[in-house]
Amino acid sequence: MTWKVMPPAEVCDVMDFLIALEWPLPEAKVQSLASEQFGWTIETEDGQDYLMNTVTGLSIPDVTTIDPRGAMYVLRFRVTDVTPPPTPESTAFLGDQFALLVREGASRWGKPEMSGGDGRTSASWDVPGAARVRFNLAERSVSASFSTPQGVESDLKAARSGV
Repeated sequence: MTWKVMPPAEVCDVMDFLIALEWPLPEAKVQSLASEQFGWTIETEDGQDYLMNTVTGLSIPDVTTIDPRGAMYVLRFRVTDVTPPPTPESTAFLGDQFALLVREGASRWGKPEMSGGDGRTSASWDVPGAARVRFNLAERSVSASFSTPQGVESDLKAARSGV
């Protein structure tokens, strides 16, 4: 069985592009910029625009954007296909892809902070501009997320208040 994957350099290029933006930005602007820069598409369903990574051909091309107050907080997307229930082959594939992604991230942003639990492993970097990049290894896929400075601040406030 073969699964599709975004090349690690491409994933990190997306992150570098997001790092370089002038935050805060509204969701619609980020979707437009991602569409222009990466060829991703914007699809509309029930009056809501959704960003889709249709370029890579992954099994689930959805790009999650979180914009709770008119300013983007998080952009998250899968880096690999979603595999069937875990097998030795799928576990090895996902582990290898995560390792390659973390290696590429470390070459750009330095040593990551590693964390894990509940069948997940994450590598994260606090990057210039008070933003954060995170790569996540789960039992059925690898994903990447970018937290804007506003998203990082919201997470810090929630952690301080115990939410």
